[in-house]
This record gives sequence, structure tokens and C-alpha cells, in this order.
Amino acid sequence: MSFAAGLKRVTNCMRKHGIQANVRKKKHNRIQRHEEYVNDNLLNEQFNRENKNEVWVTDTTEVVYGEHTLRKARVHVILDLYGRYALSSNISDTETSLAVIETFNRAFAVEPDAQPMIHTDRGAAYCSSMFNDYLASKHCVHSMSHPGHPWENSPMERWWNDFKLVWMNKHARPKTLEELEQLVKGAIEYFNTKRAYTSRNGLTAEQFRNQAA
Repeated sequence: MSFAAGLKRVTNCMRKHGIQANVRKKKHNRIQRHEEYVNDNLLNEQFNRENKNEVWVTDTTEVVYGEHTLRKARVHVILDLYGRYALSSNISDTETSLAVIETFNRAFAVEPDAQPMIHTDRGAAYCSSMFNDYLASKHCVHSMSHPGHPWENSPMERWWNDFKLVWMNKHARPKTLEELEQLVKGAIEYFNTKRAYTSRNGLTAEQFRNQAA
């Protein structure tokens, strides 16, 4: 016997009964053995949410800075799918579990009572036991895109596209890490509070989000 169930019902049932969608895969190499946690795509491209903090999506992208010598950094951002509001950001040298967790700590500082579904890709930091244990401590269900399926996290992909084309490409390359941090901070402010969207009735992400307050 089968029946249709919405994302909210599935999420609530999983939380109520302590069900985790983790499938433990052991990977071996010549240097060390580590465990990787791979989760199902529970979000299933249900991107339009009716309330804030139902689903948070996240990802990281590479940027460069430096005046004479180019340096690389990773920018992490967490979006609430309700209004595509950027809750937090973080910059790190590489994509690590600690950097990802710090980004979430900043998001939970904004929304301390939230227990959203978290949707990510299957990057090493998101598959780590450290990150998944962290999400479990926050009572969050983890959903993951399949490898090579960027459309399964398309709102985040679109945000990165705007971030690079509308913002980064129209500003001079930051010379220092401090300048990069200010530039990313400016991008968050712009996309949250200044850019209006026809899909949100001409409201900014912040104005749209405040409707749910």
C-alpha cells in the first residue's frame, strides 16, 4: 500500500521517530580510511516553500583575491528557500567541515529556534560525520543532491550565478582578505535588502521574509 506524502509530513515523521536518511559508505585509500555519510534527496526539487525556515539550502563557491599574487578562497552561503533569503555567509581557505559548521552557527544565531531540513550536495564537508552529527544535534534532517545533478539545488545555483555576474564581476578584484570579506558582506546586503524580484511581487528578499514574521 502506498500514498502521497508532502515534504513537511515526511520531515515531521522523521524527526518524531528519530529516523535518519543516512547511508554509511566506507571508502578506502592507501593513506587512511574514513566514513562518508550519503543521504537521499528528500527535498526532491520542492523549492517553493510557504513558511520561513522550512528548508535551508547551502553550497560553496571559489573566489580569488590579491593584488599581485592571486589567492583562492571559498565562500559559503546559506539560503532560506522562503524568499531565497541569505541567512549567513563565511569565507575559508578550503571547504572543510569546520568552515561549513561555522556558517551554520551564524545562521542559527539569526534563527535560534529553527529546525529546517538542510539540503546540500555531496561534497566531502557535507558528507562528513562531523557535519552530520552537528545537524543531528540541531534536530535537522539532511537532504542531498545526487552527483552531477546541480538542478537539484537550483535556487542556490541561481544565487551563485547572480553573485558572480551581478556583483563580483562588477567590482574590482579585492586585494586583501579583508576587502573580500567586505565585498561578500555587501553582496549579502544587496541581494537581501536592495534587489527586488518580480517573482516575489516586487519585494526584496528581506521584505518577502518579513511577511512571515
